[in-house]
Amino acid sequence: MLRALIVDDEYPARMELRYQLSQFPDVEVIGEATNAREAMALINALDYDVIFLDVQMPGMTGIELAKSLKGRPVMPKVVFVTAYENYAVSAFEIPATDYLLKPIEAERLGETIQRLREAKEAAAGEARPEASEGAERPAGASKPQLTFLMCEKDDKQIPLPLNEIVYIFSEGYNVYVQTYSERYLTRHTLQELTERLPSSQFFRSHRSYLVNIYQVKEISPYFNGAYILKLKDKEHSEVIVSRSNVKRMKQLFSMG
Repeated sequence: MLRALIVDDEYPARMELRYQLSQFPDVEVIGEATNAREAMALINALDYDVIFLDVQMPGMTGIELAKSLKGRPVMPKVVFVTAYENYAVSAFEIPATDYLLKPIEAERLGETIQRLREAKEAAAGEARPEASEGAERPAGASKPQLTFLMCEKDDKQIPLPLNEIVYIFSEGYNVYVQTYSERYLTRHTLQELTERLPSSQFFRSHRSYLVNIYQVKEISPYFNGAYILKLKDKEHSEVIVSRSNVKRMKQLFSMG
């Protein structure tokens, strides 16, 4: 998958680009920002393959943001998306992978995505010889553990410390994060969070739930070998532990 971040101060522009990118099954938009400051917080929190970056924004421009990313250990590709042609020279000096003019034509966007695919495949090919030479890679090295979780509420980006999370759940196509009194949307999938949150703290109790074990108040038997966890949020939410996950739960809580 190509993991994408959209940075644009105009909401309709972000929604239109998100829709256009949704037509490519191997592109996943996992973040949105309205300005350079928000974008930098997201870039510091997650690794992105590509940033679709508006040029003219309040405060720091897209060109300035892209220049500030130079020298990072993991440098995402930059695709500028703008209504103005006159920034193209500056964009390719960075260098940018592509420069798209609004409104974006579907065929033109397809060319950009193909260019990004080829760049990612080439980078993966360069990395393979290291693995074949016997260099050991730690498990999950391609997906570093999260130290906090970026969430969204009221069109704002919220960096959430892990210890404030009570549980995470999926509902339809969305994934939500519940704290003591607030609920936030996150662009991560539940499976990705299962892999990237500390397994000693977060427990996949059910296919739809991921629970912070330090936020469990009570554990009660349920039907057919399942259990119920009562949690410490304001509503004292109850989350089921499916039979297949009971053994892991008992290990985590040292239950005989």
